[in-house]
Amino acid sequence: MKNIVIITSNQIRHTYFRLMFANNNNINVFRTYVESDDTSLDLSIKQPELQNLNDEVQLHFDARHNTEYDFFSDVIELVEDRSSPKIIGKGDINDDLIVDEVIKLEPDLIVTYGCSLIKPRLINAFKNRIINVHLGLSPYYFGAGTNFHCLVNNEFQFEGYTFMYIDHGVDTGEIIHQSRATILPFDNPHQIGNRLIKQMTHDFVKLIVNFHMVEPMEAVTDFVGKTYKNVDATPDLTLDLYRNFRNNAVIEFLKEKDSLVKRFPLIEQPFLM
Repeated sequence: MKNIVIITSNQIRHTYFRLMFANNNNINVFRTYVESDDTSLDLSIKQPELQNLNDEVQLHFDARHNTEYDFFSDVIELVEDRSSPKIIGKGDINDDLIVDEVIKLEPDLIVTYGCSLIKPRLINAFKNRIINVHLGLSPYYFGAGTNFHCLVNNEFQFEGYTFMYIDHGVDTGEIIHQSRATILPFDNPHQIGNRLIKQMTHDFVKLIVNFHMVEPMEAVTDFVGKTYKNVDATPDLTLDLYRNFRNNAVIEFLKEKDSLVKRFPLIEQPFLM
């Protein structure tokens, strides 16, 4: 039995994530710290306002939320919440009182997804025991919104996730395992993203249950990747994203997929392949 603490956020995808961990018979979730500015945690369908129907950027965020509902609401509505959630403010995970609380819980591992940057005191207390998922493929894409940007850039081969140890940098920790997204004909960006989250969550649970099987892996490339910040995801790029999909970007990628993925290797644990 693995005893863990989860640190995550409050969107539908994050709720699904923590519930899937907490309902595995080989995992005991001591506590989940849910970063949120809204204690209501609204997980319902969003009905677009009529005046926003011509606002493609607003519709993008509504569609993202509603597609998450389509993918994950059955679990959220039917599964018992055994994740012991505690709602905290953005960045509060680094407050001394909360760090003291986490240390006192003495988890075997800490699992993070979609939370604020973890600061040195917590990192130092759990060296090589805080496992983060970066929704992107390091070292090809670093930073924020990387799976958004690779689709905007028509580099679908970099759509994926990376499990890594947290260190004092941003997405610079030692990589444990990576996987690419499954992309199918006629997918839209939200289908690709949410299918990846389901795959990632399944694999993350399996990783934690079998953590004793993890083998150190050597870096597979010295590739110099692209780095993005939150401010880089501009409205114009959102319009570019949908323009790509209207121009058959998925089909064009699938035609070249085999040759593209061979050029950019990943780090993979045998038991997760």
